[in-house]
Amino acid sequence: MKLSRRLLLLAAAPLVLAGCGGFGEAMTAHTDIVARAAGKELKIDEAARLLASNPNIPADPQVVRALASVWVDYTLLATAVAEDSTLAAVDLESFTLPAREQALVLKLREEVIQADTTFTDEEIAASWAEEGSGAEIKARHILLRVPADATPAERDSVRAFAESLREQAMGGADFAALATEYSQDPGTAVRGGDLGFFGRGRMVAPFEEAAFALQPGEISEVVESPFGFHVIKVEDRRQPELGDERAEFRQYLVQRALQDAETAYLDSLSAAANVAIQPGGLAVVREIAGRPDLTLEGRAAERQIATYTDGSFTSGEFLAYIRMQPPQIQNAFSTATDEQLESVIQQLTRKELLLKEAAAHDLSLTGAEEDSIRSQARQAIQMVVEGSGLLESTATRPGVSPTALNVRVKALLESAISGRQQLVPLGPLAFVLRDLYSAEINEGTFPQVLEQLSTIRETQAPPTGQMPMPQQPATGVPPIPQDTVQ
Repeated sequence: MKLSRRLLLLAAAPLVLAGCGGFGEAMTAHTDIVARAAGKELKIDEAARLLASNPNIPADPQVVRALASVWVDYTLLATAVAEDSTLAAVDLESFTLPAREQALVLKLREEVIQADTTFTDEEIAASWAEEGSGAEIKARHILLRVPADATPAERDSVRAFAESLREQAMGGADFAALATEYSQDPGTAVRGGDLGFFGRGRMVAPFEEAAFALQPGEISEVVESPFGFHVIKVEDRRQPELGDERAEFRQYLVQRALQDAETAYLDSLSAAANVAIQPGGLAVVREIAGRPDLTLEGRAAERQIATYTDGSFTSGEFLAYIRMQPPQIQNAFSTATDEQLESVIQQLTRKELLLKEAAAHDLSLTGAEEDSIRSQARQAIQMVVEGSGLLESTATRPGVSPTALNVRVKALLESAISGRQQLVPLGPLAFVLRDLYSAEINEGTFPQVLEQLSTIRETQAPPTGQMPMPQQPATGVPPIPQDTVQ
């Protein structure tokens, strides 16, 4: 994503945790420094001039925060590249931790998860008849509609009537006759509710799921869909003969058996560990995901998001996780539902349990596996460096002055903000660099940056036309591949 677009779209949650490095508390309220990184400084007037290079960027504190964060990232990268373009000083232990953990989990799964993946020809044929591609069922249904303005009591009454019709059908009453008399689907009621043969993808999801779960002659429970309440009876099934797809379908059955066994294993592990999400845990997750540049120390880092027997998943651990995710994943947390956040927390907690199990089974990576992961990480880092545009500058040669570095970084930012150039996202590398060098952001200066931005815009000539929103370019160096950092 281009920086100008990132600044335009940025939205962060209210802050309840400590900020980056505590810089705002260390400086007086009158300082003119927005951020510091490895001894370089971004001042209020410089930040305002950078933002003024794009008239479409809104005057918002979160925009200033984004600018300061990107300036810190690129200043630290320029500093590291000036010292050594291979970034040999980067701590690969922390950078490759997610990949090494993932490799251990895969080893554990291979050792402890057992699944029966032997299928006879008869079993394959039976499964194909039930769920193979092209499967169709013949069904009838009774539909009772619910008025859009129905009260809860009226809605319950409609469901109760649907239940009574189902009981009649289960008791032997003629389903077609019931559909003809009571169904409110005008297209099928005159045919006794007959839907004919249909395959998957033809009906709304709740209806399809219930219908395809039935065998010929069976009647469903009452099913609710956007159209109302249904009672469904399946009368027949048909399926094309299994031919050239046999090998592919068998592989599908094998993969599903493995997945089912893995799910059962994980569920039993979580149940035995009594995993529980703590009150306020979801709010902490949203907060940290919106501010991955936070510095958490002491009790703030140890706050429990979820607990399990003999352990917990903490805010500090979630911060380490979210820093390793690409921007699109980080941004997704701001709009995620509580149910989706709970699922993420459960998955992250399960990963901790799996790592404990791997240790209990004395599992470890071989030297060759460790070397492979490090090699992939080095390649990923080099891709970022080469795509940053810093190697092309004479300002990034060893021994260069801090002033020259600062000038180069600000030129890159101005070009990116105005939409002329794309900045490569640094991803997890940015946070590794912040651990390697000092980096501080002074939030107390944000109002002054916006005030100066407003003054600059008032003195600028109005734009002659609407500046087009910069789009993602068709080419460019990609961010760090996720298979090396997760």
